[in-house]
Amino acid sequence: MALKPCKSCKHTVDASAKTCPNCGVANPGVSTGSAIGGGILLVIIIAVVVSMCSGGKSDKPEDKQAEKQAQVNEAACRKDLQCAGDKYTVAVGVYCKDSVARLAKYTSRWTDGTFEPKFSHFRWLNQEQGTITYIGDKIEFQNGFGAFQKHIYECDFNPANNQILDVRARPGQL
Repeated sequence: MALKPCKSCKHTVDASAKTCPNCGVANPGVSTGSAIGGGILLVIIIAVVVSMCSGGKSDKPEDKQAEKQAQVNEAACRKDLQCAGDKYTVAVGVYCKDSVARLAKYTSRWTDGTFEPKFSHFRWLNQEQGTITYIGDKIEFQNGFGAFQKHIYECDFNPANNQILDVRARPGQL
């Protein structure tokens, strides 16, 4: 039991007492200074968190210029097959993986390594639309006899909205 002086009459009271037995004031162990200090501290913490999390746009000219340059670079990358293909290889591996595996009649197993991409080749599906066909051979499909056979698979992908347009597979290896 911690004892503190009452905030009103300075009589010694329990810090958790609801009222002072001497003067009857509510919450005698809590001084107004500590309550206000705690409130100010809470407001400061909230302000710091909000300022760190706000992703507001800057009005600085150099920030606007950097943003414009990034948009120009993005547009140029979408027109270059190597740049666009490399940029979206990881996304295609995530979005197309399950669709390719569902092509198996029985079951499938991936043969790629942990850090190896599932799609090793790519080509334009439609250059004007920016759609790309990704190609890989890191999967085996099980046949009716239980044996696994290597397959080449393709995933038509629209990077503008991360949309799978089509997937297909055929026996073989690249």
